[in-house]
Parts: sequence; C-alpha cells; structure tokens
Amino acid sequence: MTDTAPRAADTTADPGAARPSITRLVRGRIDEVAAGWIDLPVLRGIADGTLDRAVFRNYLEQDFLYIAYYARIYVRLAAAATDDELVERFVKLASAIYSTELDHHRRASAPFGCDFESATPSTELGDYLDFFEEIKGDAADTLVGMTPCIYGYGVALSQLRAAATGDGEYATWLRIYSGDEYEAAMERHLALLDDLDITPERALELTDRALGLERAFWNQRPRT
Repeated sequence: MTDTAPRAADTTADPGAARPSITRLVRGRIDEVAAGWIDLPVLRGIADGTLDRAVFRNYLEQDFLYIAYYARIYVRLAAAATDDELVERFVKLASAIYSTELDHHRRASAPFGCDFESATPSTELGDYLDFFEEIKGDAADTLVGMTPCIYGYGVALSQLRAAATGDGEYATWLRIYSGDEYEAAMERHLALLDDLDITPERALELTDRALGLERAFWNQRPRT
C-alpha cells in the first residue's frame, strides 16, 4: 500500500543531530534557481510588453489546466489525511485556488481570447502532470514537489513587477495577480514543509526536478 498521509518528521534516529529546515532548504534552492527566470523569453516578453499574444494565450490556457489539476492535488491530500487540522489546511488551500486563483485567471485571460474548454495538455504540461502522478503515493514528496510552482510563481511575479515597463495588457494581467491572496496561499503551503518526514536529499531532488519542469512550462510555445 502506498503512503498517502503526511508523516511527522522522524527525530529519533539521532536526537543530537540538528535537522535542517526543509522549508528553508527548498525555498533557498528555488530562490537560487528562479533568480534567472526573468531572462526567460516569455517572462522577458511579459515584462517589456513585446511577447507574442499567441504565445501568451497558449501559456494561459495551459496554466488554467495546470491550476485546476493543482487544486485537485490538495483535495486528494485532504481526503487521505487523518489529522483534522491537516484536512482543514488542505481544504483551505484547494478552496483558495478554486475560488480565487481560477477566478483571477479567467479575468486576466479575457483580453487574450483564451479557449479553456477546448484546451488540451501540451507536452510540457503532460510532463509536469506525469511527475505528480509518479509521486502521488507519498504526501511528503507531493508537497515538496508542489513548492517550485506555488513559491516559484511568486518569485516570478516579484521579478516581473520589478522589471515591467509600460501599461498594456500584460501589465493589467500582472496587476490582477498581485493581490495578497496568492501570497497568503503560498505561505500556508510553505508552513506545511517542516513537519514532513523527508530527508534533505530527497527534498532537493524533488525540488530540482520540479524546477526543471517549471522552467520548461514557462518556455513552451503553441503547437503548430
């Protein structure tokens, strides 16, 4: 049977050894890698307003599919959790995505003519979803694997706000995504990590894999 419920960190193996903070470890790796994301073609094009609308429309459609899947991961974690407090935390995170982020996404996408109903997963999205399907049997792996998205996206938004020029459609999209709700959801997710039973090595392995998938997701182009 696979392990679908979060486990408390094991502190019995070596009581004298200081266990590194998983949150700090994962967050630091994401900060380090994501520092260069502003130079990715899509993000640079958003910042200066020159990105091809077709590329951005494709990104928004794929991101809509991804966000809906991401919310269902929290629902799955809530269903598997045996601790009432954890259930409540997962439900709140899922609700924040369904009630806030997807609504923001629809409003921000309106000027770009997105067709969410007809959108199908790209290769990049398929690779990302395969990653989550691979690790879905372990809640600790799943929560760490989710972090480069929820925290890395926050890093990307921060970079874009600092680099953005002009006041066109991309600036409007960025303003819609600059509210406090996303920041609050990000911090609620990060607060879960230090209670996980996962080694630092495994946490960094999953973080690096997810960062590669996140970078590929940002770089994707419409299928021709």
